[in-house]
Amino acid sequence: MAPLRSALPSLQPLRDGLTDDSLRFAILAGLATIPFTLLLSWEPVPDDGVVVGGSVSGLPLLVAAVVVGYRYSDRETESHRAGVWTGLAGSLGTVLLSLANSATTIWSGSWETTVFTAVLTPPVIIFGVGLTTAITAAIAAITARVANRLEREHRIVPPGETRARDVRDSRWWISIAAYVLLVPPAAIVLIVSEGRNDGWFLLSALFLLVLIPLSLVAFIALFIDATEPRPDGITWIPTLWVYVGLPIAGYVLVSLGAAYRGISTPSAPGAYGFFAALWVTAVGYLVARYRHVGGRIR
Repeated sequence: MAPLRSALPSLQPLRDGLTDDSLRFAILAGLATIPFTLLLSWEPVPDDGVVVGGSVSGLPLLVAAVVVGYRYSDRETESHRAGVWTGLAGSLGTVLLSLANSATTIWSGSWETTVFTAVLTPPVIIFGVGLTTAITAAIAAITARVANRLEREHRIVPPGETRARDVRDSRWWISIAAYVLLVPPAAIVLIVSEGRNDGWFLLSALFLLVLIPLSLVAFIALFIDATEPRPDGITWIPTLWVYVGLPIAGYVLVSLGAAYRGISTPSAPGAYGFFAALWVTAVGYLVARYRHVGGRIR
């Protein structure tokens, strides 16, 4: 009985969560994803059985995590905690799919497959639930942070109030500047190396290996720097949807154009549209930032 008693306190957070009214929306949001997860993940079973666990669509839980993160961004309950409960509730869909696929495998497979499936199914389910919960909680927390940064109270510092950090302390603009400086030589190399298999091709590959992650860093840096608090005396409040929306629009428009022309992988030209639109946006942002904030690091 002693080991049992020692294990009982670990169940207290579970009981607290189930009886906490503030988490009701998060739990219901997770439960609401189950039928959509089953519908989007259900596939015909091949004659020779299925792989234990099967494939699971994460789109319903992704949407739920974003909604929960936004809803709990201004509440006492932490968005990360709410996301955990959304993930736990929504992972029931993952469990049902795993059990269904495992049952099909056991029914149609040999005795070796049956034993293998019976042994492997529990750890697969545990891993799936843990991974689903962790990803959902992370997305909810990120969404809440984004929502909080978009609040006017965060971006504008009232007169006479001082904060430990504001836009003058931000160093994110350095990543944006690095991207602006890298794109022109990268574009020249990519154009020159088109259709060639010599050293130019290797050089273009190296530029892409740097440009792709740097573009993502610059895009995130643009959002963070644009939403840093503006102290008294700095009246420039960037129009965030312009600076963040233009690169996304560039990707979407170029991808649609490539798809209309029959290109098999429209996302590849779309990436170049994103690079170009982000470069134009970054240049405009840095110019405006220098005029209103300056380039010095406080």
